[in-house]
Amino acid sequence: MEVFVIMFVGLIGLLMLGLPVAFAMIASSALVLGYTRGFDAIPLEMIAQRTLYGVNSFTLLAIPAFLLIGRLMNAAGISDRVFDIARCTVGHLKGGLGHVNVLASMLFAGMSGSAVADAGGLGAVEIKAMKDDGFPTDFSAAVTASSATIGPIIPPSIPAVIYGALANASIAAIFLGSILPGLFMGLGLMLMVGVISHRRGYPTRARATLQEFARALARGLLPMLTPLIIIIGILSGLFTPTEASVVALLYCLIISFGIYRSISVRDFIGILRATAIDTAVLLLIIAGSALYSWVLARYQVTALVADFLLATVTDPLMLLLLLSLFILLIGLFVDSVPALFLLTPLLVPVVVQYGIDPVHFGVLMIFNLMIGLITPPVGTVLFTIQKITNLPLSSLIRATLPFYIPLLAVLILITCFPSIVMFLPDLVLR
Repeated sequence: MEVFVIMFVGLIGLLMLGLPVAFAMIASSALVLGYTRGFDAIPLEMIAQRTLYGVNSFTLLAIPAFLLIGRLMNAAGISDRVFDIARCTVGHLKGGLGHVNVLASMLFAGMSGSAVADAGGLGAVEIKAMKDDGFPTDFSAAVTASSATIGPIIPPSIPAVIYGALANASIAAIFLGSILPGLFMGLGLMLMVGVISHRRGYPTRARATLQEFARALARGLLPMLTPLIIIIGILSGLFTPTEASVVALLYCLIISFGIYRSISVRDFIGILRATAIDTAVLLLIIAGSALYSWVLARYQVTALVADFLLATVTDPLMLLLLLSLFILLIGLFVDSVPALFLLTPLLVPVVVQYGIDPVHFGVLMIFNLMIGLITPPVGTVLFTIQKITNLPLSSLIRATLPFYIPLLAVLILITCFPSIVMFLPDLVLR
């Protein structure tokens, strides 16, 4: 138990002091090794070996590809095309562009796989359109922040790739298991938009004509095929999730350069540079996480946690509810990707002992951490939207509060009814 305290509490303490996540994981792991072996006998060669071993994974090659796809989609003006399709589809409902905002995020989620990419790219388009249509800035920003959390739920999803690699779970199954929760998430947010819009009398657009819808679909159809290429390719056995990410990337390059011609060579070099920086940061975290996971296993910390829980909690559902609360609390202080690296090696062996499917738990974990993206004090998406709108943070938080209701409701639903998550994986893969 002393090792657990040093590793977990030490890591959280280092993060709160502002140490980067990768170095905090390495430092807390080295601290344990020094405590147990003596600080003059820390195996530096082993630390180096285990750290480098973490990035030696074929599966993780999908991460830079998905990051690059998201940046290409934003730079190529895909956001406007997706928004037009959503506007022609649901713009006539009460609350008009509020519903469009949510649907556009659901559609864009199938291309970017990232909540921050959604908020930073599509979010600016959505907020401007809603403000021009007469919606208050705080409501527009709240809808945008809430709907951006759908990005890593609906496949493809960067967190799903990371979790699958860490938990040794099927990425294809996680992709499939995330589809229904993502749809319920979007429908729940649209329901809340409708309720608020009816109460406040927000505007509604005229129903789009068939010609307008056909024109919008023709402009945005090609990029919307990206998630279909990924999912159909994986399920048909044509390529692995990693290979699918590269095929989708090549498809996006053809669209951006050969068809839309909306990106210059200079723009593309800038996109590559930004993607390389993001990838390097993630790989550092992955490397630190590999060492951290090895120390957890070496000192049987997960076994100690499992024994403790098995002695106090017997019902799998109660365990999932407790772990959801725990993950939500972690998500308040640690960003989603570092939290995945921190929690996956610790918790997956525990839930497996309770007979809980790792695919179901992975979707729950990612869902929990997405709620953390719009919750202070970290709230990456929240601060991204604040930067776009220049709203006071307190106003943005107040406006976002009602949208926690559908998000938490869907979280409880998929926790209590695992079949919602497992229906498509069981139907297609088993």
